[in-house]
Amino acid sequence: MSNNNRDNIESGKNNVSTVPGYKRVLAMVALALIFGLIIAFLLVALFGGPESKDVFMGLAGAIVAVPILFWLLLWSAGAIFGRHTIASLDAGSSNKRHDKYGNVIVDGKIDTVVFDIGNVLTDFAYEEFIAAKGYDKAMVERISKASVLSEDWVEYDKGNLTNDEIVERFVENDPEIAEDLRKVFINIDGIILKREQTIPWIRALKAAGYKVLYLSNFSKQALEGCPDAMAFLEETDGGILSYRDHVVKPGDEIYHLLEERYDLVPEKTVFIDDTKVNIDTCLRLGWEGIVYKDFDQAQKALAAIGVKY
Repeated sequence: MSNNNRDNIESGKNNVSTVPGYKRVLAMVALALIFGLIIAFLLVALFGGPESKDVFMGLAGAIVAVPILFWLLLWSAGAIFGRHTIASLDAGSSNKRHDKYGNVIVDGKIDTVVFDIGNVLTDFAYEEFIAAKGYDKAMVERISKASVLSEDWVEYDKGNLTNDEIVERFVENDPEIAEDLRKVFINIDGIILKREQTIPWIRALKAAGYKVLYLSNFSKQALEGCPDAMAFLEETDGGILSYRDHVVKPGDEIYHLLEERYDLVPEKTVFIDDTKVNIDTCLRLGWEGIVYKDFDQAQKALAAIGVKY
């Protein structure tokens, strides 16, 4: 017998020995009741006469109803008391280890995956956004240079200025196209686009037991103007959008704020961001880090550090 098989057998024995006695008694009572119903059903079916029709039908219904009732009771108890039961196991994680509250216990060093948003979980489609306002390629580049690609763009993410105040800073960068800049950035609805793989990716990680958070330089205007693209936020365990706390990457403060708010252990946390300088900060603070290039590359990089889902 291999060492792995021997370990699995010993683990199974240990799991049985740690089950509380009252749970084993309840399980045996339930099995005995169901087994008794099946025997009674078979006896009536084989030896009962026409007068046993009602008994036969009652036993048939009970055989179906009793297991369902036990399952519902277990599920309800787990939901009410926040405790793990066999009825609360998600089918996608039934082969995983669970704690007593039903949370999957992840294997490996990493227990938290933190995502940037723009160009990782969504597309930051600023060129398409500007072109949709009726501008050719040359004008898209000029408007972008005065706005999105300028140092003033970060003012959206800091959350300290109004939209009009930010746009006037863009105007100062290229006064000749002032009216074009005001026209384009009257709002930024639609500048962020949805990625179809995002929600399935988050759900897969959570089903495997990982805490999933976001850490992004992000504006209130983009959040409110792109609701479809941002629907994934409800799937996560939380995170930080920079405009709410008025701190931005790559400064240390926003990383420390996430650590404190969600009780993160740096060496158990991996951050995925498309900008190298943001990953440099997380690495310096003791996190794992992945510079995002594309979905497949990011998945392989996660697997390389032991993140399995």
